[in-house]
Formats: sequence, C-alpha cells, structure tokens
Amino acid sequence: MLRTQQVGWLIAMLAVGLALLAGSALRNFASFELDAAGLVGSLSRAAAVPARPVADFAHHVGQTQALSEENAELRQEVARLEANLAALREQQLRSAQVTELITAVGPEAADRYVPAAVLFRDPAPAREAVTIDRGLTDGVRVGQPVLGPGATLVGVISAVEEHQARVRLLIDVDSAIPTVVQSSRTQAALTATPEGLRLEFVPSESLVTIGDTVLSSALGGELPGGLLVGRVSAFESDPREIFAYATVEPLADYSRLEHVLVLTDFRPAPPEPDDRTSSP
Repeated sequence: MLRTQQVGWLIAMLAVGLALLAGSALRNFASFELDAAGLVGSLSRAAAVPARPVADFAHHVGQTQALSEENAELRQEVARLEANLAALREQQLRSAQVTELITAVGPEAADRYVPAAVLFRDPAPAREAVTIDRGLTDGVRVGQPVLGPGATLVGVISAVEEHQARVRLLIDVDSAIPTVVQSSRTQAALTATPEGLRLEFVPSESLVTIGDTVLSSALGGELPGGLLVGRVSAFESDPREIFAYATVEPLADYSRLEHVLVLTDFRPAPPEPDDRTSSP
C-alpha cells in the first residue's frame, strides 16, 4: 500500500513537471526553472513522509527482537546460577548433617562408622524401612546397627547388596531388639506397634519410671550395648499380671531421616541353632 502511494506521488510530480515545461513558452525560462525546482522539491519531501514511519517501525522491531533475545539469554543464565546455588546449599546441608552425626558419636569413634545417605523409603504402608547408598563394598553387613541424629539407634541392617543396603527401622512392625532401662537395669524387648514403640516382658515389680532412658542391650549378642534408643513416656503394670509394659518415645524423627551412620565394626553373634530342625 505504501509503495503504491509513493509511485502515485512520483507520477504526479512528472505530470506537473511536464505541465510546467509546456508553459515555459509563456513565462520567463529562469523563473519557470525556479518554480519547477521548488515544486519538485516539495513533492519529493511530501513523498518521503509516508516512508519515514515505515523505517522507524522496522528499526523498532529490530531493537525489540534483539532485546527479547537478550532477555531470554539472561533468564537462562539466572536459572543456571540459581541451580548451582541450590546444589551448593544442598551440599553444605549434607556436609553439616554428616558432621553432626560424627560429632554425636565422638571423633575418636568416627572410624568405626560409615556415613550413608537415605535413597528412598519403603512405600508399603505397613513397612518402615529405608534404603541407603552403602553396601558390601563399604563394609556394611546384615545385623549392623544404624544410628541417626544424636547418635540414636534408629534401625538395623536387614539386607545388603554391593552398593546399597536396606535398614529396618525400629518402628517397623517386624522389629524387635533387646533393650535395658538404664536406671533400673530392667531388661525388656522393644517392639513396634501401630501406637508406637513399646517395651514388652517388663517384670511387674520393675522400678521403671517415666523419663527413664532406654538403651540397647548386648544380651544375646544381637546388638552392641549402650546405644541410645529413647525414653519411657508411660508405664502400666498390674500386680495380678507377671509382666508390665512401657511406652517408649523415640529421640529421633524417623520421618526426616536423610543421613545415618552404620556401625561397620560390629558383627552380630550367629543365631543359635533351632533344636526343632537339628538332626536327632
């Protein structure tokens, strides 16, 4: 459309020029030349007016496209820097958690443990187990205790592969470990119920009180003794019953386990042979 208008202006300019030339015989040639030159110049300027916005618009479009490309590159750079920063922060958090775990067991005992990261949890509703990123190549074996924050016993290795291992947490329904109430030296079995951790087979006459510390017991060689398990939060006994039971509050948040320590220098005692399966 704009190009058509420009052509029309040029045709009009030529027509006027021819008309002026035809009338040159009636005028002084010098005067006619000046008039024609002035008129042609005016028409040329008028013809250039419609083209100027087109040039300005094209320039603006070019600048906008360049700015858009530059903004896209800047956004990509910002995203890359944010990803690097997030990775750095995550690495610092992991390092801090491992340092906290090692500090809890004591630097002198650090070489007895292998730090491990939790890869995932067992999705089964009735199971409470996690998989860690350490395995046979790291000295991990079935039966070794696993510690969480505060050097608290949180589980036992139940299966091992070359580079991974499965940890059965103490809150799993199949978990049962020997424990001792620190103050009264009362031996009991720690089991898991839907309501929480519970001490079973506690003699009714035991002097167990709320707030007592519960530790792992070395009885039977299943676990090393003295590992922190939790605290007694309730104790119920009936004089007519032989055994009482106590509720134990864990000292670790099992739902937030990210890093643990495996006591790799411990070897549990082999299970005793079952008389029912032995040869006569």
